[in-house]
This record gives sequence, C-alpha cells and structure tokens, in this order.
Amino acid sequence: MRSGRSLLVCAAVTALLCSPVKAQINTDRMMSVGRTALYYDDFVLSIQYFNQVINAKPYLAEPYFYRAVAKLSLEDYRGAEQDCSSAISRNPFMVNSYQVRGLARVYQENYTEAIDDFKAGLRLEPYNTSLRHNLILCLFKSNQTREAILATDTLLASAPRYAPAMAMRSDLLWEQGDSTGALEWINKAVELNKYDADMLHHRGVMLARLERYEEAEQDLDRSIYIDPGSPGAYITRAMVRYFRDDLNGALADYDMAVKIDPGNVTAHYNRGNLRAQIGDDNRAIEDFDMVIDAEPDNLMAVFYRGVLRDNTGDLRGAEQDISRVLEEYPQFVQGYQMRSEVREKLGNYRGAEEDAMMVLRERNRRFNSANGYADDSDDSEESKTRERADRNVRNYRKIVVDENLENSTGFSSEYRGKVQNRNVDVQYLDPYRLTYFKDNSRVVNNVRYSKIVDNLYLAGCFMSELFLENNEVQLDEKQINSLFDDIERRTQSLAGDPECQLLARALDFCLLQDYQNAISDLDNALSFNPDNWAVLFCRSQVRARQIEVRNAEQEMDKHQGTNLLPEMAADPGYQNVVNDLTRVIDLVPSFTYAYYNRGVYYARTNDLHAALVDFDKAVQLDETLAEAWYNRGLVLVLLNRMEDAFRDLSRAGELGIYSAYNIIKRFSKSE
Repeated sequence: MRSGRSLLVCAAVTALLCSPVKAQINTDRMMSVGRTALYYDDFVLSIQYFNQVINAKPYLAEPYFYRAVAKLSLEDYRGAEQDCSSAISRNPFMVNSYQVRGLARVYQENYTEAIDDFKAGLRLEPYNTSLRHNLILCLFKSNQTREAILATDTLLASAPRYAPAMAMRSDLLWEQGDSTGALEWINKAVELNKYDADMLHHRGVMLARLERYEEAEQDLDRSIYIDPGSPGAYITRAMVRYFRDDLNGALADYDMAVKIDPGNVTAHYNRGNLRAQIGDDNRAIEDFDMVIDAEPDNLMAVFYRGVLRDNTGDLRGAEQDISRVLEEYPQFVQGYQMRSEVREKLGNYRGAEEDAMMVLRERNRRFNSANGYADDSDDSEESKTRERADRNVRNYRKIVVDENLENSTGFSSEYRGKVQNRNVDVQYLDPYRLTYFKDNSRVVNNVRYSKIVDNLYLAGCFMSELFLENNEVQLDEKQINSLFDDIERRTQSLAGDPECQLLARALDFCLLQDYQNAISDLDNALSFNPDNWAVLFCRSQVRARQIEVRNAEQEMDKHQGTNLLPEMAADPGYQNVVNDLTRVIDLVPSFTYAYYNRGVYYARTNDLHAALVDFDKAVQLDETLAEAWYNRGLVLVLLNRMEDAFRDLSRAGELGIYSAYNIIKRFSKSE
C-alpha cells in the first residue's frame, strides 16, 4: 500500500538524519509529531503517525486515544469508538477517553451507552463541565427529560455562569410546554453573553416559535452582525422575514446563506420555493436541481420541479418528475391531476384520461389519512412551514424549518479536552508561512502572492509552486505521500546542492509537522549560506510552531479564561523567532510578510509598540493585507487608541475579515 510505503520512507529518513537512538525516543517523537499534526487539524497525517506508535508499542493507551480524536474529527465514529475502547482497556483512568467514546456514540445515536460513558467519566472527575454538558444532551435525546433537568441543575450549581447550561434548561422547559420558563432561562443566557452570536440566534428561534417575529428578527440581526459568516442565522432570519411577508428580505438572506454555504440544501429549497412564489420559475428550477443532486430521494423537490417545468414549457421533464413521485406515492391525487394536464398538453390523451379516472376513483374512495394523503385540497390555512423530516408531498410548497436541537446552542456536543484547545474570544490572526497547498474552503481567499516568493520558486529548488498561507490546510493522503516521496528524493540528492535540498526538505518536514527534523535541516542549510532569507523565514515559522505546540500541550485539559485578550507569557523562544525575521528584513526590506509576521510575535509577547511599528510597515507595503489591519486594530485597542482601532478594524472588515465588525461592536460597548 502506497501510504504504508511512504511511512516506512519517513521512518528511514528519520533514521538517516538522527544519530542512533532507542526505540523509546522514536515512539515518543512519533507521538509528539502526531499530536502536533492533530493540533493543526491535519487529521489524516496524525493518524499515520499514531499508527506507527501503535505498531511499535501496542500496549500504550495514548496513541489509541489521540487516533480516536482524529477519527472523530473525520466523522469516523465507529473507528473512534473502537480506539477509545482500546485506550480504556489499557488505562481505565483516562477521563478523556470516556468523553470521546461518548461523543462517538452520540453521533451514532447510541445514547444509552453514551450516557454510561459520560457517567463513568464523571465518577473520575465529578466537576467536569463538558462531561456533564454532554450527559444532559444524551438524557434529552433518550427522552429522559426529568433526569436531564436535574443534571442541568447540578451543572449550574457547580458552574452558575455557564450560559450553555441555561440554554439547555431553556430547551428542556420548552419541551415540557413551559414557554415562559424557557424564555426566562434563554434571557439569562443572553444577558451573560450579550455578544454571543449563537445565544442570540437561539433566542431568536424561540421568539419565532412564540410568533414574536419582530423581536426575533432583532435578535437575528444582532447575531448576524456579530457573526456574519453563519449560514444558519441567515436561514432562520429568512423564515422570520417570510412570516412578516418580507419576501425580498427573505430571498436576500437565502442568497447570503447559499453564498456562504453553497451546498446548503435547506437554503436552496427555500429559495427555490420563494422564487417560484414570485414567478421566477427558471431560477427556482436551478435551486431544485441542486437539491435533487444533493438528495436524489427528495421527492418534494422532484415534484416541485415538475410543477415548475410544466410552467416553463418543459413538458417531458414535468411528466418525468411527476411520474417519479407517483411511483413512490401511488395514491397522491394531486400528482395524477397534474400529470393528466401535462399529458393532455403533450397530446397523450389516453394517458391523460387514465390519470383523470385515477383522480376520480381516489377521491370517491376518500382515501383515509393512514399514509398522510387523505385530502389533496389546498392547505393554505395550515402552517406555512414544515420540518425537514416531513415526507408528505402535499407540503411541497411549505418553507423548510431545519430544527436540529443537537446543532442549537444549548444542545451542542462539547469536547473541551481536545489537543487543539484554542477557543479564545479574541486572538491575533496567524502569521504567514510558505506552503505548497492552498486553503480553498473559505469564502474570502487569503492566499497571498509575492514576487520574492515567486522568484524563489523559479530558482527550481521546490517540487511545486509556493504560496503564502496563514490558514491551516488539512492534507489528504495524496498530498502527504507527495511530501514523503519528496523527502526521499531530497535525501538521495543532498550532495548535489545541499543548501537547496536542505531547504526544500525542511519545508516538507514542516508541512508534515515534523519540526525537529525541519529545524535540523534549516540549521544545516544556514551553515552553507547564513544570508539565505528563505531559510531564515522558514526557521522562524518552525520555531514559532514548536512554541505554540508546547504551550498548547501545557494548557491541555484546562478551561480557557474569560478575558478578551489574555496576556501571553513571553516565551524566550519567541526572541529567536523575532531575530530570524529581523535578519530576513535586513536581507529583503521589501518583504511585507516578514514585517507582518514579526508584528504578530511582538503582539503575542505584549511588545505592543514594536508590533505597531511592524504592522504600520506591512500596511504601507501592501494596503490590501487585511490581517495587518485587523491585528493593528487589536494592538490599538490595547493601547486605548479606540478611534484609530475602529478605523483599522473597519478596513479589515471591508477587506473580508468579517469578524472585525464583531470586535468593533464589543469594544464600542466597553468604552
């Protein structure tokens, strides 16, 4: 198998690079690199490293646990459950193993065993907030509402300001029919988290259920203002606007939801529905085409498209769609009636007559409602919405309300013990690094180009085009294998051009999260040419990442604080990072990203004035560098230069960093 061969190559290369060491050190290094890859969301890569540790020392619990975390993130829930069971059998006192196995079982809807896992974890750590949070989720899902309320009370007793517990209690009271109590608790949660977009969205949904649409829209407006990148909030506000007869506003919201999440079936279905209502049949058909491509068995979309095809003169297509629905629902009277009309237009009078006779027979028999199609008369007086799970084809014209409690604020699965425990309210945007891989998942493309970097690539040293990227890209197996293969080639060609080969191999190691070998190669490359700016730039990013991983491991299993910008203890290693970037600036003073990166590290070590100088220079060199505007805005906030800060954050928002508006809102209120 190719991946297995590549891993053997990696092991061989590691052996060549390092002096002879004991197997214990090798497995420790594999664990360290695997956890680093997990920290940066390279789940496929991390699994390969943990596989190596498990093969060498199958009696260790930790590699099974961390591999389970990676599998959970990749939605391999069965595999995650099995790995956690392996970890627990080797060490029954690993609380996080019960947590992750419980979550894997939740995603498989095995709530009974998930409850057992969360309770087992709580016996070891009675005050673990996330364990009790997930226990409440499972109790609710298994219809143990009373027990869920008691568990929520227990959680609030130990964490009285834990807003998600208040939101969960709100939902539980709603399920019991206590709308007043439900609203009271969600109000408490919002009061504690006035600038939490999810909480505002949550309350907006509840107000909409109470038909208090104006107030609901106000909450959703605020939620979207704080977090304009959430498609769910636009979909919910579109529903509210629909109930307020604001069809144009609803359509605009569905447009935004589709722009943010092009594959969102609910947004496409509802937008197609509204487009049909205003006579925009051709574009409505486009939306239903997308829905049917994503969900071939969505017969409501198939029938609606058939209706619209009839309207637009595509009679063959209309007959095909309606016939498909009738194959599944042979007693759907409205379908026969419509197909009869379509067949008559096509000149198929015999088929039209057969369908018309079918309509007569079915209505005369007054087919009972056992299958949900007792009466196909107009249902305009009924609800204007339906749940997504509704399969009654008669309701095809209704707006879909996708109510998934597990994805709501209160009942969201929570696992805080992950390696990548980096949930802070506000943080500086990351520095840029050299890479071969773009992140194509974002609405706003932040991949940057530089003439200096282009010239570096054109020198012919690297395996493919170089990019500057400040967002993590999860590598797939093909990309991982290409890096391992390149390492093998570079290792065999070191004698030819050692400076070039060492730099290229170091970049491979860096992208594979193997920072120790990367540093070794970069140090060796500098021994050939101490003035190689690319080597110094790469070494700065590797050194910084080693510090980040070390800090993350120290913070693992600890809850984050509530400060907006918690001070980061100045790591002495950051001075080496800054020194490398300073040398890069001396060598290539026009390289914008060296100033930007150094500004980030100055800011992270609270040297705010030095950070300000570097961000000033970065903006001067490239006025479109949104991250520099954003980070400079945060620095100015801490220097209490609020007017200048808001100007910079506004500019960052204009350039595509929409979360900047959230920061403006929050700090405006705190003035």
